[in-house]
Amino acid sequence: VDLNINVNMPTQDVEEYLEAIFDIVNEKDLAKTNDLSQLLKVSPSSVTEVIQRLSKNELIIYEPYKGVKLTDKGLMIAIKIKRKHRIIEVFLKDYLNINPDIIHDEACKMEHCVSDEITDALCRLLGGPERCPCGKEIPKCSSEKECKDCVRR
Repeated sequence: VDLNINVNMPTQDVEEYLEAIFDIVNEKDLAKTNDLSQLLKVSPSSVTEVIQRLSKNELIIYEPYKGVKLTDKGLMIAIKIKRKHRIIEVFLKDYLNINPDIIHDEACKMEHCVSDEITDALCRLLGGPERCPCGKEIPKCSSEKECKDCVRR
């Protein structure tokens, strides 16, 4: 699956929306405009505009007046970003001893500019962590290998 994003928006913004939809859908069946508006701290009209773009680019399935779900492509991107975020959180906590109160926000900033190669290297360095500092599961890499195989290198 081609995971390139081209929706005439900064990639970071697209990734934030996909990540937010992922989080909401994990709690509820659909992500509603108001849920996204509150989580992302943007106006409902802005959310609607972005949702339409994401839908046209087949990253989400949009049901007007009901909500959105991720397509397979959107889900793959969201999981990749979520993995980066949580691995960075572990790194910031365990290696850099960053104040726990700011780890999440710092990881949020960094997740968009860290390559997959760096993420995999951090994962190996950290011993293949299964959970982030707040206890949430870290998604596995898309590699065919088992985490234990990567960590042993």
